[in-house]
Amino acid sequence: MRYRDSRGVFGSGGLIAGVMRDHEHRPEQERMMEAVQRAIAREDVCLVEAGTGVGKTLAYLAPSLLSGRQTVVATGTRALMDQIARKDVPLLQSALPHPFTATVLKGRANYLCHARLEAEWDSLRLLGGDGRGLLIRLRRWARETPTGDFAELTDLPEGEPLVRRLASSADGCPSRMCPHYQRCFVFAARARARASDLVITNHHLFFADLGSRDDSGNAILPDDAILVFDEAHAIEDVATDHFGLSLATAGVSDLAKDAIALGRKADPVDSRLLLSAAPRLKERFAEVLAGLVPDEGRREVRPDAVPSRAVRAWHAIDADLELVAHEALPIAQGLGFDSDVPVRAARAREAIAAVLGDASPGRVRVAERRGRGGSISALPIEVASQLRERVFLSARTIVLTSATLTVDGATGFFRSRLGVPEGSEECVLASPYDYGRNVLVYCPTGMPEPNDDGYADAFAAEARRILDATRGRAFLLFTSHAALRRACELMRPGLPWPALVQGEAPRDELVRRFRETPNACLLGTATFWEGVDVAGPALSCVIIDRLPFDPPDEPVTRARADAVRDGGRDRFDDYLLPLAVIRLRQGFGRLVRGRSDKGVVAILDRRILAKRYGETFLRSLPPAPRTSDFDEVRAWCRKHLKEGRAARASKPAPRTRPDGGQNR
Repeated sequence: MRYRDSRGVFGSGGLIAGVMRDHEHRPEQERMMEAVQRAIAREDVCLVEAGTGVGKTLAYLAPSLLSGRQTVVATGTRALMDQIARKDVPLLQSALPHPFTATVLKGRANYLCHARLEAEWDSLRLLGGDGRGLLIRLRRWARETPTGDFAELTDLPEGEPLVRRLASSADGCPSRMCPHYQRCFVFAARARARASDLVITNHHLFFADLGSRDDSGNAILPDDAILVFDEAHAIEDVATDHFGLSLATAGVSDLAKDAIALGRKADPVDSRLLLSAAPRLKERFAEVLAGLVPDEGRREVRPDAVPSRAVRAWHAIDADLELVAHEALPIAQGLGFDSDVPVRAARAREAIAAVLGDASPGRVRVAERRGRGGSISALPIEVASQLRERVFLSARTIVLTSATLTVDGATGFFRSRLGVPEGSEECVLASPYDYGRNVLVYCPTGMPEPNDDGYADAFAAEARRILDATRGRAFLLFTSHAALRRACELMRPGLPWPALVQGEAPRDELVRRFRETPNACLLGTATFWEGVDVAGPALSCVIIDRLPFDPPDEPVTRARADAVRDGGRDRFDDYLLPLAVIRLRQGFGRLVRGRSDKGVVAILDRRILAKRYGETFLRSLPPAPRTSDFDEVRAWCRKHLKEGRAARASKPAPRTRPDGGQNR
């Protein structure tokens, strides 16, 4: 049939052109669809790097849905999940010749648990305390919401503790035995997903499902569906978290609270031991953290050299966790309901032992303290072997796609880190946008080295000059929170443009304000280097403080670099450098989100010109002209960034692109 041909779908007279206003024919989009079709036909793995503007979401969705196979799309960010569900799916439902159903499936923690809501209400009535008003509101919402997804509550502050306590959890969930099973939001969402042609989820849920099916044999996502990993450059980090063991202050605090609430419902004699141990858990865990990390920060834990203070605290909390697990089970059974407290206490013991007492190779053990809390983790040094065996050799079609899968034009680094099988097809598609005309890369030569004492002042002065030329309208991207704070101190008092700073509001809210505020400047760290889409003249400049190498003392990075060296390769050239190149490409990619977008990318790290590895960075970036002369920057801005353009940035004209509005 004609519509199964890529031109029949994306050509000038194709299905998409028939429903999309201002449709643009893009050969790259057709080539990507053809690569995905071949992977589907062969039940194979396929890698596709699709530069900004290729229209990759439609290019993998159309052939997958036209195949008649169930499809699972796992993304790296909530923004892309929303884009697919709200823009791409409706477009394809109007364009494709056969109807299809689609559902968004999130992790359990995104959904309200009726049982926990009921327990929280009973606890509040019995014990009193703050939060009654919010709890009443959530009970009313629980009766009205069709999904139970906390995302519906857009005005709740990020990190609201009550939401965390009421969220569904796998630990101890009685499933069909729960009295609320028939109206459970989690199982309703999973039922919709099982019946849908397209399931839109995220990397975290995919790997959580992979782990849970190992434990119980029960799968949430279908085993034989076409699997698409979008934003695939982020998979290694997500897999590392899910293949490891972790415990955080928030989890210990919630466990203690739930154990206390359970104990107070029982006879005081029966619950005496539980109520003596549970209140100590948070303090004991704080003592473990303090013994491992005397000051704030992140450190590697070596099991053969654990400080005695941390060992004593470990033994104390281990005894209390064992007591909580042992005492909670008969109390819950006596009250006539299931409790997840024993399972959570056992897993907490396992995580602590893996960090402090397990000296087996293959893991890096990390402790971190931030503010009043922290976490400990035992993380795998490499995930390639597990990914190869558990994901890529599963006899199904798998598509890995992102705007940044290559380093210096090659996919070797990405393949090796993820264990992608040899012989898997790859397709590298450059952006169809004209970077040669629309972008100028500025790399000044007069800057100090990034670690020099005078660098912060020099950065602030140079960034101010650039912002004067672009009239604000800029993202300033930093590689550390310390650098961000210092830049704010130096620049904000005299900056004539509105300044939005990471940490002063949730990320999505800052991006919204940036779009709506003429001439704004947004200062952020890692969270703003990727997954942020601001099309149009509201964003006309990206300033990068330094090349995004991981800190040399970061435990996981150091362990992985050492493993590369131990394997006979170069720890810098074969690991640290390509990792930084991909991150720089992500930061660079914030600027151009549409065909007519123009602007300056300024990289204020002289190493990109002075060091031998600088050319690897530059060759990996889109083909834009480069200058070290600020006068050229000023002249380019006068020519391409007209005055008055920024004032209209608060309400950019709507524009439809072949990917539904967002490409990465």
